Amino acid sequence: MVALVAALSTGGAGSPTGLTVHRERTRPIETDSLPAIMVYAEDDPPKPLAQQTYRAPLTERQLTLAIECRAAGSAATPPDTALDPLLVWAAAAVRADETFGGLANGVEEGRTVWTSKENDTLVASAKWNITIKYRTSRLDPTSKS
Repeated sequence: MVALVAALSTGGAGSPTGLTVHRERTRPIETDSLPAIMVYAEDDPPKPLAQQTYRAPLTERQLTLAIECRAAGSAATPPDTALDPLLVWAAAAVRADETFGGLANGVEEGRTVWTSKENDTLVASAKWNITIKYRTSRLDPTSKS
């Protein structure tokens, strides 16, 4: 998760102006500085390599992360129109190095769930799920293999 937050936080070409990236869902949408991206874990099911039940040397892991993008609309710009460039940029940032510097084997794209709210400001969010696949030693889950 740290590598993903770093990839989204570095800015770079096409980075949305004023973007704030948060690790975990600690800020309510109504009071956050928008545009914003929240990154948080959803699921992490391990399985032994090669379907071995016991004594497998490696464990294949699939960490599903949510990348929740939030943007504010206006009277002239619908919130989904404001949100779309943020999602496109986040997808490009993730795809720039799907191994996150060699920590992972790759990324699978999951579903996107869209929501919008109307308060003092029109706000839209899209939670995009990605699954990062990687392997660790069965005896030491902190070591990459």
